[in-house]
Amino acid sequence: MIKEIKMFTIICDNCGKDVCDGEEFSCWNDEGYVKDCASDADWVEHNNGDYCPNCYEYDDNDELIFKTKTK
Repeated sequence: MIKEIKMFTIICDNCGKDVCDGEEFSCWNDEGYVKDCASDADWVEHNNGDYCPNCYEYDDNDELIFKTKTK
């Protein structure tokens, strides 16, 4: 039997990278857990968007600077 299930991942709103790229799993069944995994991997959530570490940096005043959109 094939059954549809709801799973979660996070995609970078800038470059389109999946938080699961290069990981053992391609998604998780718990939305909170995938957010924790993204945070542990230095992803940031800002204005309802999610960004991988390659798409942002901090300036000298510790403010987020987002790189030019690449997707």
